[in-house]
Amino acid sequence: SKWNLNYDVQIRNNNFVSDLNQMLIRGSIQYAWFNNLTLGSGYAFVHSEQFEKPDNPFGENRIFQDVVTNQQIATATIKHRFRFEQRFIENQNFKSRFRYQLGLDIPLYKNYAKEQNVYATVYNEIFMNTDQATRKTKPFDRNRLYFGAGFKVNPNLAFQLGYMNQMLQNVSYQQMMISLHHNLKIY
Repeated sequence: SKWNLNYDVQIRNNNFVSDLNQMLIRGSIQYAWFNNLTLGSGYAFVHSEQFEKPDNPFGENRIFQDVVTNQQIATATIKHRFRFEQRFIENQNFKSRFRYQLGLDIPLYKNYAKEQNVYATVYNEIFMNTDQATRKTKPFDRNRLYFGAGFKVNPNLAFQLGYMNQMLQNVSYQQMMISLHHNLKIY
């Protein structure tokens, strides 16, 4: 099928596991236009807490559109993702931003009979503010550098554990990430 429904749930912690930074629940529908080009649109709910201030949480609703392209080099996959987000953050004005992610997935072990594999993944993602008010004073939002490893249970289900360095305007902090990724084929 050219159509996919997918979702992921991520828990991002500061200070290893003691300080929740974000819990993200995201779903989208994607259409494989070509073998290596996918168009998608989706929704995410994000529960965020300020660094080392767990009693001050806030919610965010996001609508997004993205374009993903993949290239194979030997057994590795290079992924380019372009995403545009419309952000509705609790007690803030409307915001929007553009994201570009360059990623690399490298299989480490593959069980062909069960269609399972263990893989390493790395990506760098830059975020630029695009709404008129924010881009004038702060066009750069953040940059994320991520290293992780995952286990693909089958072609549509994977678990991932990784480390992310998130660089903002004047500060940088590190997070451990645990994530579940699931695709549902639409027939």
